[in-house]
Amino acid sequence: MDIELCSFSTKGVSNIEESIRIELCSNYLEGGLSPSPSTFLISRRILPNKIFIMIRPRGGDFYYSDEEFELMKEEILWFKENGADGIVIGLLNIDGSVDKQRTTELVQLVVPLPVTFHRAFDMSADLNQALEDIIETGCTRILSSGGETTVDGGFNKLLELKKQAKGRIEIMPGSGVTIVNVQQFIDAGFNNIHLSSKKMVKSKMHYRANLSMTANPNISSFDYIGVDFEKLKQFTAYVRENEIQ
Repeated sequence: MDIELCSFSTKGVSNIEESIRIELCSNYLEGGLSPSPSTFLISRRILPNKIFIMIRPRGGDFYYSDEEFELMKEEILWFKENGADGIVIGLLNIDGSVDKQRTTELVQLVVPLPVTFHRAFDMSADLNQALEDIIETGCTRILSSGGETTVDGGFNKLLELKKQAKGRIEIMPGSGVTIVNVQQFIDAGFNNIHLSSKKMVKSKMHYRANLSMTANPNISSFDYIGVDFEKLKQFTAYVRENEIQ
């Protein structure tokens, strides 16, 4: 089973096992946006791992303007030219169907690198039809929670989608994958799994101004989301041990 880690920074990434694929993003609070060029270049410099780049110009929905689409194309070309191993995208039409025309255009820009269609898939109006549409665009893989908030709720739908795909595209479960529930995906024959292994990193600052710099006053302006490398190590060891048996 290939393990993909969603990473939002370069902090501590040299601790990541070489076999783990990185999905590099920014902005956890908006669900993952395109990373900065410098974040990618530093990651590329220090990591031998495969690095897939999230191409998402903003938070919110996945129905993009012409200007946003042009930005996505420019970002894809830059990351491709500078050593990315794959690209992650997701585009929908206003009616919730997959934007096949634009997705196909982006996939053609990425060739010969692989393309993952991210969880915009889970926001589509009809998952089964969306699967067929994405296959037509030439994407390599779909990241999905089975149309639910987490993979626990979407497990049966993921099994259904895997069966429908018939090997034409990879279905990669993601959102809420942990060491507690990963065995069911191993047993079901999924070849890829996606997780963030996140933790809240406590600020080392002694002085803390009494105001919030975030839109949500309940979210700290000092602490931030990082990778729990010990948890990731335990998860990887469990997968490696149990996929052999």
